[in-house]
Amino acid sequence: MAIISGIVYCCRYIKNEWFCTSGLQLPSLHEGVTIFLSASIGIGTITYLAMEFSVPVLVASFGASACIIFCVPAAPFAQPRSVIGGHTIAATVGIIMYVVLGSTWYAAAFSVGGAIVAMLYSRTLHPPAAATALIAVVTGQSVWYPLCPVALGSTILVLVGKMLNRLMPKLMGTIVFPRKACE
Repeated sequence: MAIISGIVYCCRYIKNEWFCTSGLQLPSLHEGVTIFLSASIGIGTITYLAMEFSVPVLVASFGASACIIFCVPAAPFAQPRSVIGGHTIAATVGIIMYVVLGSTWYAAAFSVGGAIVAMLYSRTLHPPAAATALIAVVTGQSVWYPLCPVALGSTILVLVGKMLNRLMPKLMGTIVFPRKACE
C-alpha cells in the first residue's frame, strides 16, 4: 500500500507543481537561462571528467537526472538519497539480471521492473535510474558498474547541483532530504 501512495504522491506533486488550472506555467527567461546553465555545468562536469581524463563517471541516464535535479530540485525524486541511491540500486539490479539471465530481452525487461520495485521499497525512487538498469543489461556492464561510473557519477552530479543550489537558492528552490513516509 505504501508503494501506491508513493506513486500517487509523485503524480500529485507533478500535477500541482507544473500544471495549474490556467495551464502550463513556463519559467521566466531568467529562470530558463539559469536552468540551462546549471544543467550544462552539471553534465559538463561529469562529461569533462569522462572525456578528458577517462574517468568512468558518465551514464546516459544522467541526462534525465540533470533535468530533474536542476528543474525541480525540491521534488522528492530530486533529492540526493533518491538520485544516488536510486541509480546505484538500479545499476545493481541490472547487473544481477545480466549475470543471471545474460543480455536478453527478458533480462532487460526484468531489470527495469526490478529496479523500479527496489527503488520504491528502499524509498529512493528516481525515474531516470530505471534506464541505468536497462543500460547495464543491454551493454553488458561489469560488476563494478554500480560503483563506478554510477555511484561516483551521480554523486558528482548531486554535488554540483547542491553547490549551484547554495549559490542561487532563491531561484533553484531548496534541496532537502525527504521525510519518512507515513505508514
